[in-house]
Amino acid sequence: MEPRAVDDSSRSVRAVYVVLSHRNWAQVRRLAGAILVSSPEARVIIAHDARAETFPVDAEDERIDIFAHGLACDWGSWELVDAALRAFDRARTTWDPQLICLISGQDYPMRHLPEWEQEAITAPSWIGEARPLRYRPRWGRRRGRGDDRYTRYAYRWFRAPFGGTGLPAHSGAGRFAARVRRALALHLEPVFSIRFVERGRGRHYGIRRLRVPFTTQTPCYLGSQWLAVRRPEVDALLDHDFARGTPLRRLYRRSVIPDESALVTPLSWRSNPSSLPPVSLSRWDPDDDETVTWTLEDLPMLLGSGSPFCRKVDPDRSAELMDALDEVIAGS
Repeated sequence: MEPRAVDDSSRSVRAVYVVLSHRNWAQVRRLAGAILVSSPEARVIIAHDARAETFPVDAEDERIDIFAHGLACDWGSWELVDAALRAFDRARTTWDPQLICLISGQDYPMRHLPEWEQEAITAPSWIGEARPLRYRPRWGRRRGRGDDRYTRYAYRWFRAPFGGTGLPAHSGAGRFAARVRRALALHLEPVFSIRFVERGRGRHYGIRRLRVPFTTQTPCYLGSQWLAVRRPEVDALLDHDFARGTPLRRLYRRSVIPDESALVTPLSWRSNPSSLPPVSLSRWDPDDDETVTWTLEDLPMLLGSGSPFCRKVDPDRSAELMDALDEVIAGS
């Protein structure tokens, strides 16, 4: 079902929505169309990893820009951050936006976006989620104190050859090697660690960095990569924090799962995120170790959240939900 366009002549915010995608052109095209139905004066940049599926070069709508960035955006990789930064720079050069919102191809709008854009541009700070990470590793058989996800960023990480898949996990040799690795990582944690990035590039070995920029005043932050930033914040990220050769860029290039920390850390150094609801409402299922797929049954809760987007949606399981959200957008 095609939603009908909304007439909103009072809209004044120059907004660009950056969509990170890697597959399912029909769904991403529907997402872009729904954004533009809700906010006709907005622009959409689809930053696409074309390894699995090639997208059209032209979306047949001048408000939509599709570019294949050529980066291997595996889950938990630096390239996810780099793709977002490249898209931010492309948006800044092409459309001179006041507001950039970063979402994924599995998101869908659920609010009248011009109303949310006004809230975002007048908020006291950027829109997102972040909390400080603190951890003190220990020698020996006891784990450290705090959240050990801090080691993702305080250590310099190197990927194991072939992702560490040389020995069968269930073989005797494989189980013995795993026990040795766990013992080494536990006993030597203040200087050495091991992480296996599920759905990503496998096993990584980490060596603690001699110097990090994280202090009591400027801690490392963990948060959602889906966020909205105004022009001054965009300029700071591109021209200062992650310009070529900067220490922060070098640090996060050698981290694991940097997308959950890289952007929100320097943003939080300058100001805490605003109190607005998150850009994209999601729920994690710890049993399945993945984000819950929203369905029509979740509609009342989603609409009451205040978030402009929900994640994640599936073309089949969420079809009725997206149809209902189209009606909400058109009725706004």
